[in-house]
Amino acid sequence: MLDNLLNVPPAVMPTVVIPMAADPDIIGAIGEAVKRHLARFILIGNKNAICALADQYGEDISGSEFVEETDGGQACTLAAQLVHSGRAQVLMKGLVHTATFSKAFLNREFGLVEATSLVSHIAVFELPSYHKPLLITDAALNITPSVAAKKCILTNAVKYAVSLGIDQPKVACIAAVEKVNPRIISTTDAAALKTAGEAGEFAPAIVDGPYGLDVAISKDAAETKGVHNPVAGDADILLMPALDAANVLYKTLSNFTDCRIGCSIAGAKVPIVLTSRADTEETRLLSLALAVRLSQGSGSVLH
Repeated sequence: MLDNLLNVPPAVMPTVVIPMAADPDIIGAIGEAVKRHLARFILIGNKNAICALADQYGEDISGSEFVEETDGGQACTLAAQLVHSGRAQVLMKGLVHTATFSKAFLNREFGLVEATSLVSHIAVFELPSYHKPLLITDAALNITPSVAAKKCILTNAVKYAVSLGIDQPKVACIAAVEKVNPRIISTTDAAALKTAGEAGEFAPAIVDGPYGLDVAISKDAAETKGVHNPVAGDADILLMPALDAANVLYKTLSNFTDCRIGCSIAGAKVPIVLTSRADTEETRLLSLALAVRLSQGSGSVLH
């Protein structure tokens, strides 16, 4: 599924800017992207360190443009400025903290995000034990979102899924249990989101919950628990209750399963790649390829 991102070069190669690019996995992803004619690059950081890593790992990045800057915050600001000016079309996080990177792309001076928009993180998982791509949100940006914020996160995820070629996304609002319990906020939030979905707020998606994780991804578990809905056991999107649960799920799947992952930001005006500093070269490459395809407005990316 995710191989489709790598096997067909984009119609027009965008330019990707990466602040603080001196990292072996980033260099490996850049080298592979260059070989596959996916993108051109502007690399911000210590040029000597970046080129030394490329030489060490046998990657040809000679066609890249370099901007010398050793301060992480300033490098992120320069990267956002380059996207704002049109010199780059995709922004990708390098070896910097998420808070530093986010501060730059959320700066209203650069206009990368609408003032009224809420951006969110989406991870696209390809799991050997699941029958289709699975989108998980939000594992990186929104810590304890309110119902109103979850509506924005859900809207972002639905638009994102549709852009990938999923015509009618099935959304499971995850909680600890399937019954609404006023003492468990995730269940009352899920019920509110389900009601909003039934009113057409998230069309064309089908939204249901609260669901335990097992009910969302296992038809056997759903049948055992008596949950009968098109979403049960067949979810396309897992809307997690809060960042801590989403982040733990992300890192559990990435470390304990033979999965493949592509990550980016939804809700911004331009594709933004946000991966963990501990993510693998393959995850960085797939995330980059996903953003490149989204920059082309391509549908059916995963099919």
